[in-house]
Amino acid sequence: MKKVRILALTALAVSALSFIACGSTPEPEAAPVEPVVEEPVETPAVEEPSEDYSDANKALLAKVEESRKAAVAAGAEDADPNGLAAADAVLEAQKALADSGAGDMSAVLNDLNDRYLALEAYAKAKAKKDKIDSLDYSGYNKPSYDAGVKILEDLARPESNLVPGANRLKQAQSAEGAFDAVLNSAFKALAKEERTAAYEAKKLADGVKASVSRKTDYDAAVKNFKDGDSNYVTGNPEGALANYTKAKESFNGLYNDIADKRAKAQAAIEAAKARVQESENAAIEADAQAPLGDGEVEGIEDENARLLEEDDFTAAENSTVEVSSDIAEPVEEANE
Repeated sequence: MKKVRILALTALAVSALSFIACGSTPEPEAAPVEPVVEEPVETPAVEEPSEDYSDANKALLAKVEESRKAAVAAGAEDADPNGLAAADAVLEAQKALADSGAGDMSAVLNDLNDRYLALEAYAKAKAKKDKIDSLDYSGYNKPSYDAGVKILEDLARPESNLVPGANRLKQAQSAEGAFDAVLNSAFKALAKEERTAAYEAKKLADGVKASVSRKTDYDAAVKNFKDGDSNYVTGNPEGALANYTKAKESFNGLYNDIADKRAKAQAAIEAAKARVQESENAAIEADAQAPLGDGEVEGIEDENARLLEEDDFTAAENSTVEVSSDIAEPVEEANE
């Protein structure tokens, strides 16, 4: 009985669930929402003001013009006429662009400036090489000379104009520096030799007391000698060589002039002594034939008479200027 009741309740529950499931009305699907298309609102574009490079371009062009003048003054027209003409063509084109209000031209103008600077250094390097060749100085520093010649040959090749101006400038400056080293070596060696010669000439001048009899000329020669020392230790051996040469020539001139005058004066003394001796001999002979007594005879000088004034060199020791026989090396080299 109880079992029948449970089955009945179960059946009733199932029937109720079925009714709920079948009898409940499903909710209608939501209608699709169409997207709202908004019409685009056109915003007027704001133009950014372009940067004005006119002043900067003008300043760079002025700098390039100055570099060109320096190149021409150094002899670029003769040293590298093709390179100068090529650079000038670029310069004219850049001027036209600048006049038309072009933008930033710094890259091209800086490169062009380097090319003109390279032309200047190249011309100077060639001039220094010519100087070395004319003086036959290459042997004083052959490695540097050969290095400079090699760089000039490289720069003379047409394809070298294709490299950036900064690279070409560096090469030209290296060539100039190599030839500077050759000239410096040559002038240093020659200056030392000339200084020794000037020092020996000074000793000769001091020997004839030039500091007393020709003080102004003597002091000028000493100044040249000391100026030579100053130029040498400050890294100007070419100037030192010129100073030592002047000093040497001045000291030698003083010595030769004073020595010549002394020789002539000594000859005059000897001639006077000879005349006195002749007079004495004549007097002795005449006295033997016709004695004159102990009185002086007109026309015949006393044998003890001083014929010429003797030189007084009491001030010579204090007037002589002492200089060192050695020269100090330039500071930068002494520290190497």
